[in-house]
Amino acid sequence: MNFLIIIFFINSVISTIPDPNPSYQEHPIFKITSKTHDKSIIIDFLQNVANKITISPTNLSKFQLWSTSVSSSKVSPTLQEQKCIENTIIKYFIRSLKLTDKIYEASECRINLNPKMKSILQPSENIHNLILRDDNLIDTQLKYVLIDEFNRYEQFKQFKFNDFEYLNYNLNCLIDFQQLMQVEFKETVIEVNLEQRVEVDDSCGFLNINSNFIGTSIDYIFNYVPLNGTFYCRKGKSKSCNRAIADSSNSRYKLPEL
Repeated sequence: MNFLIIIFFINSVISTIPDPNPSYQEHPIFKITSKTHDKSIIIDFLQNVANKITISPTNLSKFQLWSTSVSSSKVSPTLQEQKCIENTIIKYFIRSLKLTDKIYEASECRINLNPKMKSILQPSENIHNLILRDDNLIDTQLKYVLIDEFNRYEQFKQFKFNDFEYLNYNLNCLIDFQQLMQVEFKETVIEVNLEQRVEVDDSCGFLNINSNFIGTSIDYIFNYVPLNGTFYCRKGKSKSCNRAIADSSNSRYKLPEL
């Protein structure tokens, strides 16, 4: 029942997101500029755009030399280079939302080789901190910006984001003789499809890399806003658990019932 309610809420929110029509004056949920972020981040985005639009390897190599030079704290950029960095803007727009689950390994793969007793497997200590860690600063910032954005909608008022305070670390997976077992972590998230729009200033000279470049590069990326999660026992063979890699050493056993 709760799952259906969440689906209804998300569908309601999606209906309020601006129509992705180029003529529509949209408001980005997040912007990256030289005033908000280090210049090296702007240069990395410019390098990615250059890689994508390049026609001539020679022109690309020149740009790579420029980006490496300007990124160095020992070199002061020229006025044109400074203008390029300061006037380039990266914007993010919500394009779609979806409720989904992500599955992670949360323990070693274990096998029980004791024919007389069942062995016990539990989640690895504090494994959720490693699982929930973001890949980079931008991902983390986007995640919290999205949470703030969702909190503007009445439909999300009942949700508690990052609700991982009381995870079931006391889970005991009982493994029968010759059975494979691994603890997995199911994280419930809102999958957000974002349009990433890099607006490159004319002073960056990207027309020298590709004369057809229109000044804007668009990509679509995903960000995952966490709701909650739970550990569960997964029996049998899987991509991350098989007899060749399964561990049986230092096993803990359940005492036989009297």
